Amino acid sequence: MINKKKKSILIVNGEPDIADLFAEMLLMVDNKYIFTTTFTAKGCLAGIKKNKPDMILTDIELPDMDGWDLIEKIKKDHLDMPIVVNASKIPDIRDIFRLSMVSDYLIKPVTLDCLHMAVRDAIEIPSYLEQCIKTIKYHKEKEEVLYLLFLLLKQSIIDRKQYILMRQLYPGHKLENDPESKKFLDNLKEKINSAQTEINHFKNNPFLLT
Repeated sequence: MINKKKKSILIVNGEPDIADLFAEMLLMVDNKYIFTTTFTAKGCLAGIKKNKPDMILTDIELPDMDGWDLIEKIKKDHLDMPIVVNASKIPDIRDIFRLSMVSDYLIKPVTLDCLHMAVRDAIEIPSYLEQCIKTIKYHKEKEEVLYLLFLLLKQSIIDRKQYILMRQLYPGHKLENDPESKKFLDNLKEKINSAQTEINHFKNNPFLLT
């Protein structure tokens, strides 16, 4: 069965107000998450040990440890832990090689739609793909339908990453003076929403729940 239990998110940020703001932003869109906040890397590691969350949303600039060092520590014991990074700068050459450790890299200021997409992808897609793999294993006759679902998911992930990147390169004030880019982003978001409707249809299909 697909787990309907609320997913837990640990938000790590050196500024308590920002940590609370991220939780509020996500609750504006979706109420299926439970949030815990901490303001240090030490608090993050303790929180994981005490009550392993479903994912982590962390700032790179923390008061007691470099964010990448924290991520390496987390991955050492929890390789499959989804992590979304929030940073104030575009990743440099050293960061590029570290990006494989995280689900998404968000640049401040973070928009609501980018934050929601990144968190939703980090939490839902790995578990959903795992469920599909199990279904294929035990229901070979459904392999063709599930292959189409994999293709849909793959393209949706590509589109979401492109949207997140473009929204970070073109914040609202830039789009006001660039109608062509705004139209491109609006169309891309419409495509993403349409794909999500199709994915939800698959998710609610009884054969995936067996």
